[in-house]
Amino acid sequence: MIELSDIDLDDDGELSAVVALPGDRHAAVLFALDDGEQFDAAEMLAIMQRALASLTGEALDRLEDEIVHELVDSDFEGDADSPEAADYELLADELELQGAIVSSDATLVLVYEAPTQYPTLSIYAELDDALEIEVLSVAEPDEDDEEVEQGD
Repeated sequence: MIELSDIDLDDDGELSAVVALPGDRHAAVLFALDDGEQFDAAEMLAIMQRALASLTGEALDRLEDEIVHELVDSDFEGDADSPEAADYELLADELELQGAIVSSDATLVLVYEAPTQYPTLSIYAELDDALEIEVLSVAEPDEDDEEVEQGD
């Protein structure tokens, strides 16, 4: 079972915590409520744990490798040059899991940083039930994400 620590319920009724994941990864996790949704803390904790439970070390390694390859490949798209092993290694070396966002339907979004490659931006990987990336995006951090990360 996934262990959560530093559990906090904010004024908006959203639950945040810190999770220790395989591979010595520690991340802030936020239970994001949609407008009008209300859950008690025990329900949110159970959904969080269920959403995070399948994140094995192997799954996280595979996801991070896929994120690195998709981002580097997209950076070189349309260029005459092709990415080299060093391009992938550069991003892989600094890619770091910062957080996770869990919604009431147990949708899981992993939030990464790569401060040199993507300064001031966060990398969001929305996963499906089989832990495959459904949506990969690079964007300005959401205010809620910043609050959770500061709690680390």
